[in-house]
Amino acid sequence: MVGTILLSIAGFFALIIIIGLFIPSKYSFSRTTTIDADKRKVFNTIDDLTTWKQWSAWSPEKDHRIAISYGDKTSGAGAQMFWKGGTMGKGEMQITTTDPYQTINLNAIFNKGVFKMEFTFKIESINEKSVDVSWIVTGKTKRGGFAKLLGRFLPKMMGKDMETALKILKHLCEGNLA
Repeated sequence: MVGTILLSIAGFFALIIIIGLFIPSKYSFSRTTTIDADKRKVFNTIDDLTTWKQWSAWSPEKDHRIAISYGDKTSGAGAQMFWKGGTMGKGEMQITTTDPYQTINLNAIFNKGVFKMEFTFKIESINEKSVDVSWIVTGKTKRGGFAKLLGRFLPKMMGKDMETALKILKHLCEGNLA
């Protein structure tokens, strides 16, 4: 009986490892919204990491135990944000490059480097008063097996948070938050 249980557990883990060998380690997904606001306002809101707690998943509303700290810079290339929380785990984010009022690139590291992601925010003018904001996530899982398997679910798991964040960002930039 015990031998059968141990053999079943070993078989399960072997199956995960084998499946992981065939799953690509790279992933990419995005979400987009239209914001009726000046592109400078939208860019500056995303570029300032201290505003993320108002509109992103890295907020006390999403994770009541989250502790957020910042590096010496809070906006522009080199700006850093660090967090540790119950729901959000431990991680860090750094703005790597910006093209003012058009693009912001960030590197994000989650759970001691198991997931390293690149976030790109593209801001494209539709007209003088509206922009499309695309949040693009790309990355590569560091390990095989379970991490690769989990990486296949990231678009669904993170995508919902991204959609909510972009909706709040929209209201914040349009001045519709109380």
